[in-house]
Amino acid sequence: MRSRTRQLGFSLLGILISLACMVVLMSIYMTSVDKAVTGGQGNSVQQSVWGMQDQIQLQLVGQGLTIHAMTNGEDFLTPSTLSGSKDVTENTSANFWSALINQNLVAPKQLVSPTDRGWVEPAPYSRNRSLWDPDFSADLDETSNVSYAHMPLFGERLKKRWKPSAGRFPIIGNRGPKDGVENSGSFTLDDDGIWRGWVLHADNAIEWVEGTSVVPKWRRGDRAMQDNLFAYEGDTADDAMLGFTIEMYDNGPIFVWD
Repeated sequence: MRSRTRQLGFSLLGILISLACMVVLMSIYMTSVDKAVTGGQGNSVQQSVWGMQDQIQLQLVGQGLTIHAMTNGEDFLTPSTLSGSKDVTENTSANFWSALINQNLVAPKQLVSPTDRGWVEPAPYSRNRSLWDPDFSADLDETSNVSYAHMPLFGERLKKRWKPSAGRFPIIGNRGPKDGVENSGSFTLDDDGIWRGWVLHADNAIEWVEGTSVVPKWRRGDRAMQDNLFAYEGDTADDAMLGFTIEMYDNGPIFVWD
């Protein structure tokens, strides 16, 4: 008597039904992710999960700077002040952010924005021999260990604005496009070509900003004019500017952009 062996496997109909279920589940998942990241609008939204995380991380940085200033009876931390050298060339972005970590004012992961579309990852940091880690990267041409831009630590801005008493003056924020030019190829812009992000002020107040140009609150009413947050307009204490300083010389900073 011949025995029959039953062949087990997927039928074509079963495969098609499984694929359809996967498509539906992925659609639901991607919709949920989009709402969490952008509020479902395709652009950065302050009420999104990632937007709120950015806000918290920037405020923690501001609190760390304020605590250091109050504890040491001085302005916000700068590498040249920390080392005692007063050498302005030490005040690069890499040294500044690394020094914050080394002083236990922030954690490496707090310097990475969840909204950053560039190559950014937390620093594999070890506190050891120096005031800052020479291997820390704030170079947007390669993998960076920080997402956030800061005021150039140089000249009149450094003398007059890099302190808690500077009030409502922008000192740190989400990074933006080169020279503040929107509708460009920068990773910092939303799908509609507009920059949106958080800006932290010297008094630790934080503000959601849409567009690179703002009307500053730190100028007198008769001098009110639009100011581009990512355009360096010289060594003036009234010009708010956020960026990545890759090198610092006696005559000013050299910036790096994506």
